[in-house]
Amino acid sequence: MTVWFDLHQRLTESDGTASASLYLIRQEMAVSQKHLGEFCEALKQYLKNVSAQRDCFHVTAVRLPDGVSFVVYEFWDGEDEWKQHLQTGACKAFQHVKVDTLCQPEAVSTVAVPAAWCTLNRD
Repeated sequence: MTVWFDLHQRLTESDGTASASLYLIRQEMAVSQKHLGEFCEALKQYLKNVSAQRDCFHVTAVRLPDGVSFVVYEFWDGEDEWKQHLQTGACKAFQHVKVDTLCQPEAVSTVAVPAAWCTLNRD
């Protein structure tokens, strides 16, 4: 229930008008076993930096059962905010680490979650 309330709060601007949408980013990465430690340290720093950004509602990472695959989920206030984030030093630093540590290109997908989705009555 708390997550739902937080999401609804985030989609309503301080003046009471609804935000257009949240932007969900999903990054799936397969890391080379040899570079796993380096990647994990960089991921921890990236998560710390992103979670401190004002326009990022939520960020989390999941390590998959194979032990070398990771999925990062980021919720941004909108596509423009995410694109601005891509230009930050923290994001560029993590991109460089990914180039050196991933055993295949990452899979990135994005979804805009409309604010109308959150205005439905929930019981």
